[in-house]
This record gives sequence, C-alpha cells and structure tokens, in this order.
Amino acid sequence: MKIVVIEPAGKGGMIHYSWQLCRAMHELGASVTLLTDRHYELEALEHPFTLKRSLHLWDPKPARERHSLLVRRLRRVVRAVIHYREWLRIFLIIRRLRPDVVQLGDIRFAMDLLPVRMLRRQAPLLADICHNINPFSGGAGSTGTFEISRFERSFYSRTYRQFDAIFVHYDVNADEFSRTFPASAESVVRIVHGNERIFHDLASPESTPERLREELALHPTQRVVLFFGTLSLYKGLDLLLEAFAKVKARTEGAILVLAGYPTASFDTDAYLEEANRRGLKEHLRVVARYVASEDVRAWMDLADVAVFPYRSIYQSGALQLAQTFGVPIVATRVGAMPEVIRDGETGLLVEPDEPDSLSDAITALLNDDDLARRLGSAARKEAKERFSWSNVARTILQTYEDLMERRRS
Repeated sequence: MKIVVIEPAGKGGMIHYSWQLCRAMHELGASVTLLTDRHYELEALEHPFTLKRSLHLWDPKPARERHSLLVRRLRRVVRAVIHYREWLRIFLIIRRLRPDVVQLGDIRFAMDLLPVRMLRRQAPLLADICHNINPFSGGAGSTGTFEISRFERSFYSRTYRQFDAIFVHYDVNADEFSRTFPASAESVVRIVHGNERIFHDLASPESTPERLREELALHPTQRVVLFFGTLSLYKGLDLLLEAFAKVKARTEGAILVLAGYPTASFDTDAYLEEANRRGLKEHLRVVARYVASEDVRAWMDLADVAVFPYRSIYQSGALQLAQTFGVPIVATRVGAMPEVIRDGETGLLVEPDEPDSLSDAITALLNDDDLARRLGSAARKEAKERFSWSNVARTILQTYEDLMERRRS
C-alpha cells in the first residue's frame, strides 16, 4: 500500500506527530512518503520512510515581531497566495507519485474546499486526521480559542464530505465531530494520540536540566511547576497564576515556569505585570519562544510537576509529552483529558476554572514525593503501551485495507 502523508508545516507539533505515524506505518509494512516543507526541523533523525521536502511555505513559529495593521494585512494576502500556490505543487507531486492513499492533517482554512475537491479526483482514497474539530483562531486580534462561524462551518462540512475516512482522537472528540458535521459522521474512525518518544531520539547531550537551571537563574533546591506548550488564552494561564500564588504560600521553594511559543493573542508583558501584582515576580519565569526539539527532553527532566490548566482543548501533545517522560501531571477535566489521564492513577484531574482545586493538586504532588513518583511511573508505562504509535498505525492501516477491499468488491 502506497501512502502519501501531507504535512505542510516542517516545524512544530504537527510534524512531530506525522513523523512518528509515518515511521509506525512503515514498520507495519506500508510504503510511506512524507511530503512537507523545505524548512524541516527533523533532519537529524533517521528516516526509514521516504521524505520529500518540496513545499515552500513560511516559518510557522517565527520570532515575535511587532508590525503595523497594514503590514499584517499585506502579509496575510501574500501568505494566501503562497498557500494556494503550494496546493498546486501538491497536486503535481501526487499525480506523479500515484499513491493508493493520500492522508491530510488539519484543514486550516474554510476556503481549502476547492483544493481538497481537486485532490479528491487524484486520490483513490483520501483521508484526514482531524486534530481540531473547530479551527484555532490564533492570529493578531483573534480570540485565541477554537471557534467557527456558520459560514465557515458550511465550507468545512462540504470539505469533510470529500474524505473516505476521518480519524479523530478519542471518543469525546469523535462525538463532537459527528454532532458538528453530521453528514460525515459515518466516515469517522476513533484513534488515540500517540506518545512523544521522538524526543528521546532528538535530545541533545549538551541540553540538560542543569543548563536550564543556570539559564533561568534557579537554585538547585527549587521545585519547578512547568507549563509547557503554546502560550494562548484558552489554556487558563491566568488561572494558573492565581493558583500558584497559593502554592507558593504552602510549598517552600516552588517556582512556576512557562515555556512555549506565544500566539498573537497572548500578551507576555501584561502577564508578567499581573504576576508582579500578585507578588510572584521572583517565583515566575516565562520563556516565550519556540523550544527547539533537541531541548525538549531537558525541559521535561527539569519539571517536578507538569500542569495543564486548560479551559478548553481537544487533546494535547504536550500532555502526551509529559506522560512519555514520566512527569507527574495536573490537568483539568476538559476535552479528552479524562480519557487520557486516569485520575489518581496516572495523574490528577481537577475541574476547569477552579484555581483552588488546581492549587491543591499541585501542592499535593510537590509535598508528596511518593505520590508524584507513583503517578509519573504509571503515566510513563501507559504512554509506552496504550499510546504506542504501532497501535495508532494499525487502526489506520486496517481502515485503509477495509476501504480498499470494499472498493475492489
């Protein structure tokens, strides 16, 4: 079976996901080609599958710059032209490769209906992995949340009808997808999100938690509560400040560290000002930048607790990352979190928008080393077994086999 996986972003969580899935499908016997951008951050890894760095897009995680409204609008127009130019490049590559299956990831724009329809004509089977049921609004002036207008929903609904299979992570998200796009409900296949063992392979020997402590001016005895991942409004970072003020009062040496790429909707300066107002100036570090892949393991090794205070989410690659490295986890009961975390066994779950409960859970892990070790160890084991990429790939390949057999008969 020849499969082409299209992931336009050569940097960030989506390419990490695609690389791990491509490797797993290859190990199960599929002939896999990953088509991505020429700016590709996983060059250091061995590629048992075929890699084509043929797309010419922009950096999805650039350094933050302040531009005027006019410049941002002009840039948006230029990027739209580039985006659809690269769709044309994709058509030409697919026509030349003639795969049995073409697999896409998130559909980023409602107006991608036309290119998806054109791709439908070239692909014997067309599949999609839907990470976000509603698209994320993260640009300048956006809400920094997942939202969709009635106009956009109409276009997305017609787009999803082009797919033979739509893979959605976890039951709660599959159910929401079926309610949102009922015309495509029969095409939904439920999968789990794979672990993040890729970061074992990517880790640099020079990148260590000791080096991070030096960079962040942390004392060796300080206990690190880590928020890791994209900084955005829907992730409840304001609640985390309120909760951590109470953690600090009850736990000696606790420090809160935020590390991740800030979306345009997240005001880092305003966040630091609020932290100062709460008396947390000396107990907070914010590293507002994209964390290079080779440094990720060091960040996980630095953390005593990983915290995910989200107000809403579908699923979280960052949470899978913490599980993979056995970091004790506190997360809110939103999206698929209760399907991923077994409360009291592989992590602690609290209700969203409840800073007191969040504070209690973080404090419990910081003050009870045996509990923290037990939860972290169980999470690491579950990441290796239940969330293995071979399990994900097996479900996807079996779906393709069934669809191809149905076509043949």
